[in-house]
Amino acid sequence: MSSLSKDEGLSIKRAALILSIAYGSVLFASAAFQHYLFGTQVWDIGLFEQFSWLIGEGQVFTVSSLRNIAPLQDHFSLLLLPIGFIYKLLPSTYTLIGLQSIALGSLPAVASHLAVSRRVKTTLIWALICAIVLSPYSFLVNRGDFHPDVLTVPLMVVAIFEATKGRKFRYYFCLLITLFAKNAQALFGIGLCLYCFARGKYARGLITFVVSLFWWFLATHFSSAGGDHVAIRLGYLGGTKTEMLTTLLSRPWIVFSVASPSDILLYTLGLLLPFLALLRKPALACLLGAAPVYFTNIISGSGIHRELNHHYSVVILAFLIAGCIDSLPLISVKARRVQKNLLVITLIFSLAAFLGYSRIMYYQTRYLPRLSEARAFQSVVSDIDSRESVLTTASYAVHLAGREHISQIEKNSYEQYWPFDVVIFPSENALINVGGKLKVVKKTEIGIQMNQILKEAELLEMNCSQPNDYIRLCRRG
Repeated sequence: MSSLSKDEGLSIKRAALILSIAYGSVLFASAAFQHYLFGTQVWDIGLFEQFSWLIGEGQVFTVSSLRNIAPLQDHFSLLLLPIGFIYKLLPSTYTLIGLQSIALGSLPAVASHLAVSRRVKTTLIWALICAIVLSPYSFLVNRGDFHPDVLTVPLMVVAIFEATKGRKFRYYFCLLITLFAKNAQALFGIGLCLYCFARGKYARGLITFVVSLFWWFLATHFSSAGGDHVAIRLGYLGGTKTEMLTTLLSRPWIVFSVASPSDILLYTLGLLLPFLALLRKPALACLLGAAPVYFTNIISGSGIHRELNHHYSVVILAFLIAGCIDSLPLISVKARRVQKNLLVITLIFSLAAFLGYSRIMYYQTRYLPRLSEARAFQSVVSDIDSRESVLTTASYAVHLAGREHISQIEKNSYEQYWPFDVVIFPSENALINVGGKLKVVKKTEIGIQMNQILKEAELLEMNCSQPNDYIRLCRRG
């Protein structure tokens, strides 16, 4: 079989770049629309917006009113520093959504560029692009949330690709930027170390392991105020790291007390299915590299680690894409008919995964019913200055997080900041998301709490009114 020509390589790169722009636009539009319709929550996109605002205002060491810790004490994410600068220039939640959409949207272009350098045939590159674009995880992880580590997915793919190359700068640059996303990214470094070992790059693997371990201890030390996340997620295994390991080795079946086999299977299938037909024996090194994060997720006591709409699996996504890139040269020597069949199979698998996992119907059941409320809310919040302190609900707080003092009544204590300059709640007849279901505010416990707070605000002689059918607002005179 002839190798990929230069013209063919340039053509596929250009097509992939155009597709990446379109894909990123779709990701942004779907996530932005969900955010507009109150489909996002304070934890975590609201937290990162307040962190970004504080950093942009030069208040790196100021305690967040939503999290009760300073920005860098939450996982010690050094990437928040440049993100805060960008947010300062474009202060909006949509800026964070846009950055994340660009990062995920670039994956088809990045993957095609790397695949072309491996002389992979055009048909197989399109198969990989289909798998990436139709992966439900890429779509879901961008919707309704933001995390700095998601921004580094393209760099993870490049780092894995560069692990076996002679050049060093690009590899270590990508590795360090990826680690700087958060302390737990050390698991990516350890996975990359295993990948290097599997590919015979022992010196590079050892250096990667040392750097990752050093980063873990350093970042964990500086983020200790944010809590011991290992104990939170794996506390059911024991009180110390030694007890956890002992329990896991002696009674591995205890994992099924927090994660059923069916849950683990569905989680694994949702991640793997789009890429399954393109993985071959050379991908085993990448699967080994994904193992530290994968096994951490399936033994976690928190179910969100096994949900495709959370960021805990971004490392796995990067290794799956890299595994396909490693596998495709082997498939490129096959007959053209085989390659076309793989494209069709990948398209079918990817569509099945997307339709089965992407939660498209949430727009109809959870988001669109609040369209009128969203319009009414936006007409009111335009008059709230970023210097004013705000008390509100979780679904509103994420739209107002760009300020020093904001509190939500659901999860954090607001008494220390009381009274606020602004109190804004949905009206009694508006809808609110309770446990994934929309309920009328006056029929919920949180609705009763809102009424009590509004009475306190009136006693403090705040100016309270209902400017439209959906919003109740109190302001200091």
